Amino acid sequence: MTKHVFTMGLWLAFSAHLLGSVVNNTANANQVSEFSESYSDTVKVSGQFLKGLQFTDVNFEITPHIYFPRAYLGSVCVFVSSADGRYKSQYQYTFTEHVEGVVPIEFPTKYTSELNDFSAGELGLLTSAQPDCAQLNGNYLISAWGKPNSLNAISIFVRSNARRDIATPLLKSDKQPGAAVKCQDLRSNYRVSYDKECLITDVMAEELRRVIIKRRNLRAIPDELIEFY
Repeated sequence: MTKHVFTMGLWLAFSAHLLGSVVNNTANANQVSEFSESYSDTVKVSGQFLKGLQFTDVNFEITPHIYFPRAYLGSVCVFVSSADGRYKSQYQYTFTEHVEGVVPIEFPTKYTSELNDFSAGELGLLTSAQPDCAQLNGNYLISAWGKPNSLNAISIFVRSNARRDIATPLLKSDKQPGAAVKCQDLRSNYRVSYDKECLITDVMAEELRRVIIKRRNLRAIPDELIEFY
């Protein structure tokens, strides 16, 4: 009897160790690489037009969540820009197993308390499914600061330079394009890194194929094309 209890104890201990190893390996399988960030009193502005593609109906928290409309395996490029131009970061996040739906990812910032002073609309979050982050080439994903409550209200944050921009969503199905919307001034006192918000509503994220943004001013400017994964 004593030998049987001892053997059973060893088996349970080994099983617990094995399960712990599996859990730890799964947790450590996905990884952050090439993370860089800066937070400064000196305002920094880049010429990049697109600054964020984000769900608006969220409970704000400093944890990026990315929506994958279909299964994905590989690397994602992540860019963060504060509207006031003081904070920016970028990194690559690699999924070693297929993911789908809304997925939280690690964000190893050391400025959590500072970033919590922003609202979700003042912290541009831009993600793209591609292996090389040096040059974005589409395959954009829609993200959120915290888990989104719904997937049919999407903000596009852009650096418009006071132009009159019009955004039109195009769908994956053969349906008519979604309603064109006029991009509005950002609802913030800070409009340095980006200054306009194009709000797409009543369109499910999984249906989005691309968004065309027509840039209007005193002279013709090429359209901006946002292609989704």
